[in-house]
Amino acid sequence: MMKFFRAMAVIVLACLLCTVSIFPAFAETAQESPRLTPGPADYVVTEESGGEFRPLPIDMTGGAPLGRIPYSADMNIYQDPTIRVERHRVVSPEWNCTYYYAFIEIKDPSQLRTAAGDDAFRTTTKKPVHLISKHKNAVLAINGDYFAAFSGNKANNYVLRQGTLCRDTIAPELDMLLIDEDGDFHVLTSDNDLVAAEKETIDGKKVINAFQFGPALVIDGEKVADDIILNRDHAPNYVEADRLAQRMCIAQIDKLHYMVLCCAHYGINLVDLRDLAMSLADCKVVYNLDGGASTQMVFLNQQVNNTTSSEGPRPVTDIIYFASAWFK
Repeated sequence: MMKFFRAMAVIVLACLLCTVSIFPAFAETAQESPRLTPGPADYVVTEESGGEFRPLPIDMTGGAPLGRIPYSADMNIYQDPTIRVERHRVVSPEWNCTYYYAFIEIKDPSQLRTAAGDDAFRTTTKKPVHLISKHKNAVLAINGDYFAAFSGNKANNYVLRQGTLCRDTIAPELDMLLIDEDGDFHVLTSDNDLVAAEKETIDGKKVINAFQFGPALVIDGEKVADDIILNRDHAPNYVEADRLAQRMCIAQIDKLHYMVLCCAHYGINLVDLRDLAMSLADCKVVYNLDGGASTQMVFLNQQVNNTTSSEGPRPVTDIIYFASAWFK
C-alpha cells in the first residue's frame, strides 16, 4: 500500500511540475487573446466563392459593396480575403465599466479610411456614425476627432483626410496622429513645434490621414507618463482626462493590424484607458479620440456600444472606418 501511495505522489508531483513549466511559457506569449473561431452566426467570405482583390482609391469613395449580410447580435466576426474584424464586449468589475473592442486585420493600407458627414471635410455637417458608415460600405466604423469642434469661434485643429489637406491650421497644444501610406501610425507630440513640423510626409512616406485630438496614450510601444496624460493643457479642454467618461481610442498593434476600444456608461479615465488597451494587445501606438456621447462603434451598420444620450446616437462630423477590398 505504501508503494502505491508513493507512486501516486510521484505522479502528482510530475503533473504539478509540468503545469509549472507549461503555463508560465503560455503567459509570456503575445498579450492579444487568441483569434476566435468563426461560429454559425459569423459571416465568412472565401476566395472560392468568387471575387477579386482591388486596392481602394485614396479618395472620398467607400469600400467594396458588402451586399446583404444577415446581421445578428451574436455575430462577432466578419471575414473575407481582404479583411477580418473580430469584436468583443466585456462587462468588467476589474475596470468598473463595460467596454467594447475590435481587432482588425486588413490586406492593404487603403482599407483604413476616413469619411465626413458632408463627404468632403469642408463643413460642419453632422450625422450619426452608422449613417456615414452605411454610405461608405464600412465593415467597422468609429467616430473620429470631431474636426469641426470649435475653440471660441474657430475650429483650429489640423485636418488631412484621404490624402487631401482640408484645413491647414494647428492647435499647438494637441498631439497629432499621422497615418502614412503604408497604414503605419506616427505621433507628433505637442512638445514639438507642430506649426513648423512636416505633416504631409513622415519618414519619407506620404501621410494619408492626420488627426488632432489626443492625447497619445502609447507611443512606440511605451506608455505615455500619467502626468502628461492628465495634464489638461495637453488635450481639448472638455476631455477631462482624470474623470470617468465614455472614451474611444484607436491603436496599431502590428503591420496592417489594429484595435479600436471604447467604454460605456460611467466610463473610464484616460490613464486606465491606456492600461486597458495595453492589457488587450501589445500596442505600438494608442491615440485618444473624441468621446462622451460621440462614442460610437458600428459593426456592419449596427451600433454595438451603448451611449448615454437618450436621444439616440450623437451626430458627428467624421468617422474612421475599415472597408473590404474584395469585389464580387
